[in-house]
Amino acid sequence: MELTTRYMGLDLKNPLVVSSSPLTMDIENLRACEAHGAGAVVLRSLYEEQIVNELEGRLDEDDMYHWYPEAAEHIKKISRGQFLRPYLSYIEKVRNEVSFPVIASINCFSPGSWTSFAEEVQKAGAHALELNVATHLPGAGEEPVALEPEQNIRAIIAEVKRRVDIPVAVKIGPHFSNLIGAARGMEQAGADALVIFNRYYRPDIDIEQLEVTSENYLSSPGEMSESLRWVGVLSKNVSCDLAANTGVHDYEGVVKQLLTGATVTQFCSVLYIQGLGYITNMLDDLKWWMKQKRFASVDDFRGMIVDDKINSEKFEQIHFLRRNARMFDKD
Repeated sequence: MELTTRYMGLDLKNPLVVSSSPLTMDIENLRACEAHGAGAVVLRSLYEEQIVNELEGRLDEDDMYHWYPEAAEHIKKISRGQFLRPYLSYIEKVRNEVSFPVIASINCFSPGSWTSFAEEVQKAGAHALELNVATHLPGAGEEPVALEPEQNIRAIIAEVKRRVDIPVAVKIGPHFSNLIGAARGMEQAGADALVIFNRYYRPDIDIEQLEVTSENYLSSPGEMSESLRWVGVLSKNVSCDLAANTGVHDYEGVVKQLLTGATVTQFCSVLYIQGLGYITNMLDDLKWWMKQKRFASVDDFRGMIVDDKINSEKFEQIHFLRRNARMFDKD
């Protein structure tokens, strides 16, 4: 079976991409990912706050409540000067140790001074850069942000693209008033790919200890329906590549996302559950399915579902009523 895929201009041996997580900041894990057949890997993100702190040599405690909570806590614990050089050195080391594409990642929310670091990432040898973009959550009594979220994201993309020649993917969440319009705007700003979707921090409450917890950090297969819908919708409305993320736990998830038009699929949680060797299982099962359906390559069936008008319209359906109207017939 021909599994080769072209993602953001990069040649991948298959469409299975290991997404950003602590797993990808261990060189032995990356060797194992490649040995088990992964098509590419996204390194764990650096935070914009970390980059700005080192570039500008400051740590403003008064402003830390604006930051991502994880980033603020991490920076409090580790002294200045511990992030950028090790990250760049790791990229350089990885490039010498593995042959599949290595995608760096930056968690960001503004088009500020940190964007100069994108040039260093390129020089270190990253094949591409993934921007994990989240909108700013204003605090109580705070002035409204200067730019609307979509304008802000476009400004980030444009500034990073001005600085680098490597491909840039943008990882977003689903919360836009007009996701199709937002996606088109990001593509126009220079995004080579969109990663659909980011899985944000999901708080819970321990009702015995009466405290907020964050145990829900791994995805489940049931969470894939949202990204599946929007990959299907966006694949007909944008021309940039699409990486399907969240809820891909087996070959069936890979097949479904490819059928709706995804260029690649990203996965992570299943590797924590099943181990890195599960990548081989997913590839073997994907090849088996393709053989059963007589597909010689992934290009033979990519987007097949949304190419069919009737199936494509089902991705735009919101309510059950139209499909289940007979349930309400009196005859």
